[in-house]
Amino acid sequence: MRDQVGQVIATRTVTDGTRPVLIEVGMPTHAMDGIGTSGFRIEGLGEFSATGVDGMAALYNALVEVGAVLARANDKGHEFPVRDPDTMGFPAAPSRERAPRPTADTGGREVIALRILITHGEPCAVEIDRPTRAAAQPYYICRFRIDGRREAIASGLDEVQALLTALRMIGAWLMLPADWPLSRAS
Repeated sequence: MRDQVGQVIATRTVTDGTRPVLIEVGMPTHAMDGIGTSGFRIEGLGEFSATGVDGMAALYNALVEVGAVLARANDKGHEFPVRDPDTMGFPAAPSRERAPRPTADTGGREVIALRILITHGEPCAVEIDRPTRAAAQPYYICRFRIDGRREAIASGLDEVQALLTALRMIGAWLMLPADWPLSRAS
């Protein structure tokens, strides 16, 4: 079987009833035709991929699709804690504390998604870095930059939450719709 996930950039452990289930989200890739792809794996359910107009849209679609896959699994007897649309359907992490997953030292920034937007009639670059564990802390951070502004940091209990927080913060700061990664429009 071909690995659809590739390099894992974010994980979350959720429960199916009482059984822990690992979810892994892969680094978005860009094809020659400009279409982005981001794979994800749900332990016990398989590997999947999502596409978008670029890597940022593919990553966003993968995060949304995780919730859709788990909701369909619930229709078949599973018991995943699927959230409402405000959280893009992605399930909450279990309430019990988990040991932080060590992350590799990348020696600096590792941009995983880039988008050039037109806001207020001007081009604006948005970069999102790979989520990493905060130094000596039990939480994760996701650095991002918006053209003409200093670096900002989103945080979360795991890589997924840090990434989702970064996407929401970018949208809020630029006054974009909640699903802004799906469109190249301003």
